[in-house]
Amino acid sequence: MSGRPRTTSFAESCKPVPQPSAFGSMKVSRDKDGSKVTTVVATPGQGPDRPQEVSYTDTKVIGNGSFGVVYQAKLCDSGELVAIKKVLQDKRFKNRELQIMRKLDHCNIVRLRYFFYSSGDKKDEVYLNLVLDYVPETVYRVARHYSRAKQTLPMVYVKLYMYQLNPSLASILIPAHARSQAAASTPTNASATTDGSSTERGPSTTTAAASASNSTS
Repeated sequence: MSGRPRTTSFAESCKPVPQPSAFGSMKVSRDKDGSKVTTVVATPGQGPDRPQEVSYTDTKVIGNGSFGVVYQAKLCDSGELVAIKKVLQDKRFKNRELQIMRKLDHCNIVRLRYFFYSSGDKKDEVYLNLVLDYVPETVYRVARHYSRAKQTLPMVYVKLYMYQLNPSLASILIPAHARSQAAASTPTNASATTDGSSTERGPSTTTAAASASNSTS
């Protein structure tokens, strides 16, 4: 147990104290517990472009890639966990990820909650930050777990992943008017998890987004 003083509520603990330090369009402050609170002006992922202030805390790195870093953070207003994908905007490449993610709306694809831009350490370095639903597990990690145990991935997992993946890919690749004809008989609003239960929004996520990105390259 940490030695931090207890607070009455999470929302209250996230209230920044005076004298924040500014970094570009990003403000960094400290809450009453001394934890770092980051406040940015972000645009909602769906709907009208109406920028608003979003504050988050408890940031930590959970993944690295060729083009950026993925962080886990907690929204101060709701206490929900989110993933923040920070991607360098390299002028040599055409990045369609934001354009695609703003159009995607499916229960098996992670939702783009907000996006914002931030400056890098170098001159003219710009990063796109995508605030996404946080999914604690990936197919790769599950497959790696069984591989290290010298076991094959259970067939029920394969079936459940495909059950989630196929409708999400269809929502990207098949025209909307064609999908509507099949929607009446296909329960795409229910996605299976690895324990066989159903959730409102399932974890089959970045695979579909990556497929869309590759198909439009």
